[in-house]
Amino acid sequence: MNLNRSQLAQLLAILLCISIGKSFTSYTHRQRPCSRLFANEAHSCTRRGFVGACTAAAAAVTLTSSSSPATAIDKRIPLNSNQNPYREQSKPLSSQTISTAGDPTTFQESISGFISGTAVSAVKTIVKYPLDTATVRLQMPNTEYSLKNLSRLFEGSFDGISGPLLSNIPAGAIFFGVKDAVKTAIKSAGLPKWLSTSVAVAAALPPYWIIRNPSEVIKTRLQVGADGYYSDMTMMEAFQLALSQGNVTSLYQGFSENIIYGFPADVIKFVAYDYLSGGRKDLSPVRGAIYGAISTGVAQCVTTPLDVTRNRIMAEVNGDSGNAQDGYVARLVKIANEEGVGALFAGTTPRIAKAMLSGALQFAAYEETKQKITDMFNRR
Repeated sequence: MNLNRSQLAQLLAILLCISIGKSFTSYTHRQRPCSRLFANEAHSCTRRGFVGACTAAAAAVTLTSSSSPATAIDKRIPLNSNQNPYREQSKPLSSQTISTAGDPTTFQESISGFISGTAVSAVKTIVKYPLDTATVRLQMPNTEYSLKNLSRLFEGSFDGISGPLLSNIPAGAIFFGVKDAVKTAIKSAGLPKWLSTSVAVAAALPPYWIIRNPSEVIKTRLQVGADGYYSDMTMMEAFQLALSQGNVTSLYQGFSENIIYGFPADVIKFVAYDYLSGGRKDLSPVRGAIYGAISTGVAQCVTTPLDVTRNRIMAEVNGDSGNAQDGYVARLVKIANEEGVGALFAGTTPRIAKAMLSGALQFAAYEETKQKITDMFNRR
Protein backbone atom coordinates (compact mmCIF):
# COMPACT_ATOMS: atom_id res chain seq x y z
CA MET A 1 0.00 0.00 0.00
CA ASN A 2 1.44 3.31 -1.06
CA LEU A 3 0.80 6.21 1.31
CA ASN A 4 1.73 9.74 0.59
CA ARG A 5 3.15 11.91 3.31
CA SER A 6 -0.13 13.54 4.32
CA GLN A 7 -1.89 10.19 4.73
CA LEU A 8 1.03 8.83 6.69
CA ALA A 9 0.96 11.85 8.99
CA GLN A 10 -2.77 11.33 9.60
CA LEU A 11 -2.31 7.65 10.43
CA LEU A 12 0.54 8.32 12.83
CA ALA A 13 -1.47 11.04 14.57
CA ILE A 14 -4.44 8.67 15.10
CA LEU A 15 -2.25 5.86 16.44
CA LEU A 16 -0.43 8.23 18.74
CA CYS A 17 -3.66 9.67 20.10
CA ILE A 18 -5.13 6.16 20.70
CA SER A 19 -2.02 5.16 22.61
CA ILE A 20 -2.16 8.31 24.72
CA GLY A 21 -5.89 7.77 25.26
CA LYS A 22 -5.35 4.27 26.68
CA SER A 23 -2.79 5.50 29.14
CA PHE A 24 -4.93 8.49 30.04
CA THR A 25 -8.08 6.41 30.71
CA SER A 26 -6.31 3.87 32.84
CA TYR A 27 -4.72 6.67 34.82
CA THR A 28 -8.02 8.44 35.48
CA HIS A 29 -9.70 5.21 36.59
CA ARG A 30 -6.97 4.71 39.16
CA GLN A 31 -7.12 8.24 40.48
CA ARG A 32 -10.73 9.37 40.48
CA PRO A 33 -13.89 9.12 38.42
CA CYS A 34 -14.04 10.90 35.15
CA SER A 35 -17.15 12.79 36.20
CA ARG A 36 -15.24 14.53 38.94
CA LEU A 37 -12.69 15.77 36.48
CA PHE A 38 -15.11 16.98 33.82
CA ALA A 39 -18.62 17.17 35.23
CA ASN A 40 -20.19 18.66 32.12
CA GLU A 41 -18.08 16.80 29.55
CA ALA A 42 -17.72 13.30 31.03
CA HIS A 43 -18.02 11.73 27.61
CA SER A 44 -14.81 13.38 26.50
CA CYS A 45 -12.89 11.33 29.03
CA THR A 46 -14.09 8.03 27.65
CA ARG A 47 -11.88 6.17 25.25
CA ARG A 48 -14.35 6.63 22.37
CA GLY A 49 -14.67 10.35 23.00
CA PHE A 50 -10.95 10.79 23.29
CA VAL A 51 -10.24 8.83 20.10
CA GLY A 52 -12.88 10.91 18.31
CA ALA A 53 -11.14 14.08 19.40
CA CYS A 54 -7.83 12.65 18.23
CA THR A 55 -9.35 11.84 14.85
CA ALA A 56 -10.41 15.46 14.50
CA ALA A 57 -6.90 16.49 15.46
CA ALA A 58 -5.52 14.15 12.82
CA ALA A 59 -7.73 15.83 10.24
CA ALA A 60 -6.23 19.14 11.28
CA VAL A 61 -2.78 17.61 10.87
CA THR A 62 -3.77 16.60 7.36
CA LEU A 63 -4.78 20.16 6.50
CA THR A 64 -1.55 21.48 7.92
CA SER A 65 0.60 18.89 6.19
CA SER A 66 -1.03 19.69 2.85
CA SER A 67 0.71 23.07 2.91
CA SER A 68 4.00 21.78 4.29
CA PRO A 69 7.26 21.72 2.34
CA ALA A 70 7.07 17.91 2.10
CA THR A 71 3.63 18.05 0.48
CA ALA A 72 4.86 20.71 -1.86
CA ILE A 73 7.57 18.30 -3.00
CA ASP A 74 5.01 15.46 -3.44
CA LYS A 75 2.87 17.75 -5.60
CA ARG A 76 5.90 19.03 -7.42
CA ILE A 77 5.26 22.61 -6.22
CA PRO A 78 8.46 24.68 -6.29
CA LEU A 79 9.23 26.26 -2.94
CA ASN A 80 12.01 28.68 -2.15
CA SER A 81 14.29 27.33 0.55
CA ASN A 82 14.10 30.61 2.44
CA GLN A 83 10.31 30.87 2.18
CA ASN A 84 8.17 30.44 5.27
CA PRO A 85 5.15 28.36 4.11
CA TYR A 86 3.00 29.33 7.08
CA ARG A 87 2.85 33.03 6.50
CA GLU A 88 2.63 35.43 3.63
CA GLN A 89 5.94 36.85 2.56
CA SER A 90 6.34 40.56 3.28
CA LYS A 91 8.16 42.72 0.80
CA PRO A 92 11.04 44.77 2.19
CA LEU A 93 10.71 48.53 2.04
CA SER A 94 12.84 50.09 -0.63
CA SER A 95 15.21 52.93 0.22
CA GLN A 96 12.99 55.26 -1.76
CA THR A 97 9.93 54.22 0.27
CA ILE A 98 11.79 54.72 3.54
CA SER A 99 13.10 58.10 2.41
CA THR A 100 9.66 59.21 1.35
CA ALA A 101 8.14 58.14 4.65
CA GLY A 102 10.68 59.80 6.94
CA ASP A 103 12.83 62.36 5.16
CA PRO A 104 11.74 65.70 3.71
CA THR A 105 11.34 65.78 -0.06
CA THR A 106 13.41 67.92 -2.40
CA PHE A 107 10.47 70.32 -2.76
CA GLN A 108 10.05 70.62 1.02
CA GLU A 109 13.78 71.23 1.48
CA SER A 110 13.66 73.89 -1.23
CA ILE A 111 10.71 75.70 0.39
CA SER A 112 12.12 75.50 3.93
CA GLY A 113 15.52 76.64 2.67
CA PHE A 114 13.91 79.54 0.79
CA ILE A 115 12.03 80.78 3.85
CA SER A 116 15.00 80.19 6.18
CA GLY A 117 17.29 82.04 3.78
CA THR A 118 14.92 85.01 3.76
CA ALA A 119 14.98 85.25 7.56
CA VAL A 120 18.75 84.78 7.73
CA SER A 121 19.56 87.38 5.08
CA ALA A 122 17.38 90.07 6.65
CA VAL A 123 18.91 89.63 10.11
CA LYS A 124 22.50 89.36 8.87
CA THR A 125 22.38 92.38 6.58
CA ILE A 126 21.17 94.77 9.27
CA VAL A 127 23.33 93.55 12.16
CA LYS A 128 26.66 93.07 10.41
CA TYR A 129 26.56 96.09 8.08
CA PRO A 130 28.68 98.49 10.22
CA LEU A 131 31.42 95.85 10.57
CA ASP A 132 31.22 95.16 6.86
CA THR A 133 31.71 98.86 6.13
CA ALA A 134 34.75 98.99 8.43
CA THR A 135 36.23 95.90 6.76
CA VAL A 136 35.88 97.24 3.22
CA ARG A 137 37.35 100.63 4.17
CA LEU A 138 40.42 99.03 5.72
CA GLN A 139 40.97 96.86 2.64
CA MET A 140 41.33 99.73 0.16
CA PRO A 141 44.81 100.82 -1.02
CA ASN A 142 46.20 103.95 0.67
CA THR A 143 43.17 104.00 2.96
CA GLU A 144 42.66 106.92 5.32
CA TYR A 145 40.85 104.70 7.82
CA SER A 146 42.46 102.92 10.77
CA LEU A 147 41.53 100.83 13.80
CA LYS A 148 43.17 103.54 15.91
CA ASN A 149 40.36 105.95 15.03
CA LEU A 150 37.16 103.95 15.44
CA SER A 151 34.81 106.92 15.30
CA ARG A 152 36.18 107.83 11.88
CA LEU A 153 36.18 104.17 10.79
CA PHE A 154 32.49 103.66 11.61
CA GLU A 155 31.31 107.09 10.47
CA GLY A 156 28.39 106.72 8.06
CA SER A 157 28.68 102.94 8.42
CA PHE A 158 25.08 102.40 7.28
CA ASP A 159 25.58 104.24 3.98
CA GLY A 160 24.09 102.25 1.11
CA ILE A 161 22.29 99.67 3.26
CA SER A 162 18.94 99.93 1.45
CA GLY A 163 20.29 98.29 -1.71
CA PRO A 164 21.86 95.25 -0.01
CA LEU A 165 18.79 94.86 2.19
CA LEU A 166 16.52 94.74 -0.86
CA SER A 167 18.77 92.39 -2.83
CA ASN A 168 20.26 90.18 -0.10
CA ILE A 169 16.88 88.93 1.09
CA PRO A 170 15.78 87.40 -2.25
CA ALA A 171 19.38 86.40 -3.03
CA GLY A 172 19.73 84.59 0.30
CA ALA A 173 16.36 82.91 -0.17
CA ILE A 174 17.41 81.67 -3.62
CA PHE A 175 20.81 80.49 -2.33
CA PHE A 176 19.45 78.39 0.53
CA GLY A 177 16.50 77.15 -1.53
CA VAL A 178 18.77 75.89 -4.33
CA LYS A 179 21.47 74.57 -1.98
CA ASP A 180 19.09 72.53 0.17
CA ALA A 181 17.17 71.22 -2.84
CA VAL A 182 20.32 70.10 -4.68
CA LYS A 183 21.80 68.54 -1.54
CA THR A 184 18.62 66.52 -0.99
CA ALA A 185 18.36 65.53 -4.66
CA ILE A 186 21.90 64.07 -4.77
CA LYS A 187 21.62 62.42 -1.35
CA SER A 188 20.83 59.03 -2.92
CA ALA A 189 24.06 59.14 -4.93
CA GLY A 190 26.01 58.21 -1.80
CA LEU A 191 28.52 61.04 -2.12
CA PRO A 192 30.63 62.08 0.89
CA LYS A 193 28.96 64.88 2.81
CA TRP A 194 31.68 67.43 2.01
CA LEU A 195 31.37 66.66 -1.71
CA SER A 196 27.57 66.92 -1.76
CA THR A 197 27.89 70.24 0.11
CA SER A 198 30.42 71.48 -2.47
CA VAL A 199 28.16 70.53 -5.38
CA ALA A 200 25.15 72.19 -3.74
CA VAL A 201 27.08 75.41 -3.04
CA ALA A 202 28.45 75.48 -6.61
CA ALA A 203 24.89 75.22 -7.95
CA ALA A 204 23.54 77.93 -5.63
CA LEU A 205 26.22 80.62 -6.06
CA PRO A 206 25.57 81.78 -9.69
CA PRO A 207 21.86 82.67 -9.18
CA TYR A 208 22.75 84.17 -5.80
CA TRP A 209 25.31 86.59 -7.26
CA ILE A 210 23.16 87.39 -10.30
CA ILE A 211 20.69 88.94 -7.86
CA ARG A 212 23.16 90.38 -5.36
CA ASN A 213 26.07 91.64 -7.48
CA PRO A 214 24.61 95.05 -8.55
CA SER A 215 23.87 96.11 -4.97
CA GLU A 216 27.23 94.77 -3.80
CA VAL A 217 29.07 96.95 -6.33
CA ILE A 218 27.14 100.07 -5.32
CA LYS A 219 27.48 99.27 -1.61
CA THR A 220 31.24 98.88 -1.88
CA ARG A 221 31.67 102.13 -3.80
CA LEU A 222 29.53 104.04 -1.30
CA GLN A 223 31.38 102.56 1.66
CA VAL A 224 34.81 103.61 0.40
CA GLY A 225 33.72 106.87 -1.25
CA ALA A 226 34.80 105.86 -4.76
CA ASP A 227 35.13 108.50 -7.50
CA GLY A 228 31.76 110.28 -7.85
CA TYR A 229 30.20 108.61 -4.80
CA TYR A 230 29.64 110.49 -1.54
CA SER A 231 28.32 109.82 1.97
CA ASP A 232 24.76 111.17 1.71
CA MET A 233 24.16 109.77 -1.77
CA THR A 234 20.91 107.86 -2.15
CA MET A 235 20.84 104.34 -3.52
CA MET A 236 18.96 105.46 -6.62
CA GLU A 237 21.52 108.19 -7.34
CA ALA A 238 24.35 105.69 -6.92
CA PHE A 239 22.58 103.25 -9.22
CA GLN A 240 22.15 105.87 -11.93
CA LEU A 241 25.80 106.93 -11.57
CA ALA A 242 26.99 103.33 -11.97
CA LEU A 243 24.95 102.96 -15.15
CA SER A 244 26.34 106.21 -16.56
CA GLN A 245 29.89 105.07 -15.83
CA GLY A 246 29.68 101.80 -17.71
CA ASN A 247 26.08 100.71 -18.45
CA VAL A 248 24.70 97.46 -17.03
CA THR A 249 28.03 95.65 -17.19
CA SER A 250 29.45 97.95 -14.52
CA LEU A 251 26.87 96.58 -12.09
CA TYR A 252 28.34 93.12 -12.62
CA GLN A 253 31.93 94.16 -12.15
CA GLY A 254 33.63 91.49 -10.03
CA PHE A 255 30.91 88.88 -10.70
CA SER A 256 33.32 86.01 -11.38
CA GLU A 257 35.56 87.15 -8.52
CA ASN A 258 32.59 87.03 -6.14
CA ILE A 259 31.88 83.42 -7.13
CA ILE A 260 35.56 82.45 -6.85
CA TYR A 261 35.63 83.99 -3.38
CA GLY A 262 32.22 82.69 -2.32
CA PHE A 263 32.79 79.04 -3.23
CA PRO A 264 35.65 78.22 -0.81
CA ALA A 265 34.20 80.53 1.85
CA ASP A 266 30.80 78.83 1.81
CA VAL A 267 32.13 75.28 1.42
CA ILE A 268 34.50 75.67 4.39
CA LYS A 269 31.71 77.26 6.44
CA PHE A 270 29.08 74.59 5.77
CA VAL A 271 31.47 71.62 5.96
CA ALA A 272 32.87 72.89 9.27
CA TYR A 273 29.35 73.43 10.57
CA ASP A 274 28.27 69.91 9.54
CA TYR A 275 31.35 68.52 11.29
CA LEU A 276 30.72 70.42 14.52
CA SER A 277 26.99 69.66 14.55
CA GLY A 278 27.42 66.03 13.54
CA GLY A 279 24.85 66.55 10.80
CA ARG A 280 22.02 66.87 13.33
CA LYS A 281 18.85 68.66 12.26
CA ASP A 282 17.44 69.23 15.75
CA LEU A 283 20.05 71.62 17.13
CA SER A 284 18.96 74.30 19.55
CA PRO A 285 19.42 77.93 18.43
CA VAL A 286 22.21 78.35 21.01
CA ARG A 287 24.24 75.42 19.69
CA GLY A 288 23.54 76.51 16.14
CA ALA A 289 24.84 79.98 16.99
CA ILE A 290 28.04 78.65 18.61
CA TYR A 291 28.86 76.23 15.79
CA GLY A 292 27.92 78.83 13.19
CA ALA A 293 30.17 81.48 14.74
CA ILE A 294 33.17 79.14 14.82
CA SER A 295 32.73 77.73 11.31
CA THR A 296 32.05 81.13 9.71
CA GLY A 297 34.96 82.76 11.54
CA VAL A 298 37.38 80.10 10.28
CA ALA A 299 36.04 80.30 6.71
CA GLN A 300 36.25 84.09 6.53
CA CYS A 301 39.72 84.22 8.05
CA VAL A 302 41.10 81.74 5.51
CA THR A 303 39.53 83.52 2.52
CA THR A 304 40.48 87.10 3.52
CA PRO A 305 42.97 87.54 0.60
CA LEU A 306 40.21 86.65 -1.86
CA ASP A 307 37.87 89.12 -0.17
CA VAL A 308 40.42 91.95 -0.33
CA THR A 309 40.94 91.39 -4.05
CA ARG A 310 37.26 91.20 -5.01
CA ASN A 311 36.37 94.33 -3.00
CA ARG A 312 39.10 96.33 -4.72
CA ILE A 313 37.84 95.16 -8.11
CA MET A 314 34.25 96.20 -7.35
CA ALA A 315 35.36 99.58 -5.96
CA GLU A 316 37.14 100.54 -9.18
CA VAL A 317 35.35 102.93 -11.51
CA ASN A 318 36.10 102.49 -15.23
CA GLY A 319 39.23 100.52 -14.38
CA ASP A 320 40.68 103.61 -12.70
CA SER A 321 43.56 101.69 -11.14
CA GLY A 322 44.90 100.51 -14.49
CA ASN A 323 44.25 96.87 -13.54
CA ALA A 324 41.05 96.31 -15.50
CA GLN A 325 42.63 93.60 -17.65
CA ASP A 326 44.28 91.77 -14.77
CA GLY A 327 42.78 88.47 -13.69
CA TYR A 328 41.97 87.49 -10.14
CA VAL A 329 45.25 85.69 -9.45
CA ALA A 330 47.34 88.36 -11.19
CA ARG A 331 45.65 91.06 -9.10
CA LEU A 332 46.19 89.11 -5.89
CA VAL A 333 49.89 88.57 -6.66
CA LYS A 334 50.32 92.23 -7.57
CA ILE A 335 48.88 93.37 -4.22
CA ALA A 336 51.26 91.04 -2.39
CA ASN A 337 54.29 92.24 -4.40
CA GLU A 338 53.54 95.97 -4.23
CA GLU A 339 52.04 96.29 -0.75
CA GLY A 340 53.26 93.18 1.04
CA VAL A 341 51.45 90.01 2.09
CA GLY A 342 49.96 91.87 5.05
CA ALA A 343 47.82 93.91 2.64
CA LEU A 344 46.00 90.72 1.66
CA PHE A 345 44.87 90.37 5.28
CA ALA A 346 43.80 93.98 5.78
CA GLY A 347 40.66 94.33 7.85
CA THR A 348 41.00 90.84 9.33
CA THR A 349 39.95 91.91 12.84
CA PRO A 350 36.56 93.46 11.98
CA ARG A 351 36.11 90.81 9.31
CA ILE A 352 36.39 87.93 11.80
CA ALA A 353 34.17 89.79 14.29
CA LYS A 354 31.63 90.33 11.52
CA ALA A 355 31.93 86.69 10.44
CA MET A 356 31.36 85.27 13.92
CA LEU A 357 28.38 87.53 14.53
CA SER A 358 27.01 86.77 11.09
CA GLY A 359 27.55 83.02 11.49
CA ALA A 360 25.90 82.94 14.90
CA LEU A 361 22.86 84.81 13.59
CA GLN A 362 22.73 82.85 10.36
CA PHE A 363 22.75 79.35 11.78
CA ALA A 364 20.65 80.16 14.85
CA ALA A 365 17.93 81.73 12.70
CA TYR A 366 18.40 79.17 9.93
CA GLU A 367 18.08 76.09 12.16
CA GLU A 368 15.15 77.49 14.12
CA THR A 369 13.23 78.61 11.03
CA LYS A 370 13.98 75.40 9.15
CA GLN A 371 12.76 73.26 12.05
CA LYS A 372 9.50 75.22 12.20
CA ILE A 373 8.91 74.80 8.47
CA THR A 374 9.79 71.08 8.60
CA ASP A 375 7.40 70.56 11.53
CA MET A 376 4.69 72.33 9.56
CA PHE A 377 5.19 69.93 6.63
CA ASN A 378 5.18 66.90 8.97
CA ARG A 379 1.86 67.94 10.51
CA ARG A 380 0.14 68.09 7.14
